[in-house]
Amino acid sequence: MYGVVQGRLSKSPDNQLQWFPQDCWQDEFYKCKTLGLNFVELLDERSYNSNNPIWSSSGRSEIKKVVSETKRVIYSSCTDNIIDNSLLLETTLDHVFNYLEVSKYLGCEIAIFPLMEESSITPNNFDSYVSTVRELCNSTNLTICLESLLDHKTLSRFIDEVNVDNLKCVFDTGNRSASKNLSEEILFLGDKIGHVHLKDKNKKGENVYLGTGRVNFYEVFESLEKVNYKGYFVFESVRGIDPVKTMKYNITFSDFFKSEVTNE
Repeated sequence: MYGVVQGRLSKSPDNQLQWFPQDCWQDEFYKCKTLGLNFVELLDERSYNSNNPIWSSSGRSEIKKVVSETKRVIYSSCTDNIIDNSLLLETTLDHVFNYLEVSKYLGCEIAIFPLMEESSITPNNFDSYVSTVRELCNSTNLTICLESLLDHKTLSRFIDEVNVDNLKCVFDTGNRSASKNLSEEILFLGDKIGHVHLKDKNKKGENVYLGTGRVNFYEVFESLEKVNYKGYFVFESVRGIDPVKTMKYNITFSDFFKSEVTNE
C-alpha cells in the first residue's frame, strides 16, 4: 500500500529535501521493513552520481540483495535528472533510455518523469514533448508516469495526444495543492492517475507535515476511492527532526483517512 521516496527516512545535510542517502541507502530498506512500508522509490539524482548503486552492476546486485533480505519490493523509480536537463536534448535522452533499462532490470513497474523546470511542457514545445514521450513509452514495457505542473485538463489532453497504453500521471498532492479543488482534478483525471505522492504544502508553497498545510486529505482519499485508484501511495513529505518518527505519523494519518472513506 505504501512506499517512500529514497532519502526521506534519513537525515539530510543542510535539510535538503530531495537527497540520495549515499552512505546509508541500505538502511532505508531495513527501516521500511520495520515500519511496514512496501518499498523505497529509487532516485536518479539531478546530477549524475556514479556512487548511486543503480549505475553499477555491483550496486544493482546489492540493491537486489537488500530487497531480498528485507522482503520488500522494487516498484518505482524517479529520474530527477530531467529537472535540470531538458528531455528534448539528445544527451538527456541517452541518459533516460539507460535509466529505463536499469529500472526494468531492477524490477520496477513504474518510471516517474518530473516534467518541471528545464523539462517543463509549454505551448511552444507541446508537440515536441508529445513525440518524445511517445518514443520513450514505445521503448519500454514500464508504465511511465508524468509529474507535471500543467493544469489537469491540459495534462489529460497531453496524455491523450501521446496515445499509448503505458502512459499515466503522478498525482502529487503537495505540488497540486495550489489548485482550488484537488477533488475536481482527481475526478477529471480518473484512470489516467497511475501513481500518488503524498505531501503537504502551506500557503507559501513550503513543504510541511501532512495535515498542517492546505491539502484536504479527506477529499483526496475520497476522490481517489471514487475513481477506483488501486496503486500505491508514496510518501514524499518532510522528514521532521526524526524521519522515522515522522513516517510513523504519516502512516497513521493516511490510514485514518483511507479508512474513513472506505467505511462510509
